[in-house]
Amino acid sequence: MQSSRSVLVALVPLAGAACGGDTDPGPDAADIAFDRRAMLAHLADHLWIPTYEQAATDAAALKTALDARCAALDGGTDDPAAARAAWGAAIDAWEYADAISIGPTSAEDNKLRNRIYAWPLLAPCTIDGDVVTRWNTPASYDVATRLDNARSLAAIEYLLFNTSATSGCPIAPAGWDALGPDLPRARCALAASIAADVAAQTEALAAAWRPAGGNYRDQLALAGTSASAIATEREAVNMASDGLFYVDRMVKDMKIGESAGIVMNACGTIEEPCLREVEHRYADRATAAIRINLRALRAAFTGTTATADGPSFDDYLTAAGAPEVGARMTGEIDAAIALADALPESFLTALASDRAAVVALHAATRTFTNDLKSQFLTVLGLDIPADVAGDND
Repeated sequence: MQSSRSVLVALVPLAGAACGGDTDPGPDAADIAFDRRAMLAHLADHLWIPTYEQAATDAAALKTALDARCAALDGGTDDPAAARAAWGAAIDAWEYADAISIGPTSAEDNKLRNRIYAWPLLAPCTIDGDVVTRWNTPASYDVATRLDNARSLAAIEYLLFNTSATSGCPIAPAGWDALGPDLPRARCALAASIAADVAAQTEALAAAWRPAGGNYRDQLALAGTSASAIATEREAVNMASDGLFYVDRMVKDMKIGESAGIVMNACGTIEEPCLREVEHRYADRATAAIRINLRALRAAFTGTTATADGPSFDDYLTAAGAPEVGARMTGEIDAAIALADALPESFLTALASDRAAVVALHAATRTFTNDLKSQFLTVLGLDIPADVAGDND
């Protein structure tokens, strides 16, 4: 996740971003013949804005699908396939967005991000208690009052894909056993309430970027001018750079390393998997998430998106006299993508039957992040995010 350097526009008053630990001003436009505002404008127009719009569209479709499933359950029939497919589309869109997070999603300690997708925060027991509360007294349930670990797309996954009638609590919540055959309806009702909130939060994020909304696009593209609250171009570029580090902490360390027992985890195990750390373990969609994260990283690093190929960090490195660094790092991303594509669709199967392939993916990802934390920052004179600075891996 991104550092506190980012700012929120339209959702909270504009404020300049503060770069902690900025002891070297690094190269500026006079030192490197590179149009940094053009880079930021390209990434905004062809990466961030379309990504957030797609996330909002798919979140709204998820709400519709869950409402339809709840209506079918009320009528005595149920086929969860459509709702699960809609969740899959929504989470895929968000995994892409999450991997390139900047600005509004990261403000206020990732407040908006966590309301959309709070992983690794998830509290099954709390969610089960809310299932009972929402079903028995609907008016008493207010998603806005719930902690992040009991809402977001993560909670919806638990409600949609967990079919066990056993509560996730050590002792079942009061009223749980009385739900009986109504448990699927009660779970659907809660999931639909949470989905409505996720749709609203994702729409707010998309609106924060639109010209008619918060116009965060211009805040980045016009950084260093009177039209932006971001004081300098370099500061805006550093915010974009921070987004690349999602792959270090979230993908390399958490999604791959902790799950595979490569690094210390919640299970306290090394050299054997820790299923408690697996993302999307109820839907078993962790492989897809990693693939999407890596492809989003590549788009941000190279500027090559679904709609255009424009200036980005690889071009910036070339302009700074280090084309070999940009080419090498792009190759490192491609190598990690190839290894992720070779994994089984089921990440749980990969951990059980081919952990060595997961370890190889971790090593490939680490090769990129090592360059990211050293050569990349040094050549461009950028700052490492505060939450990464102490990690020597």
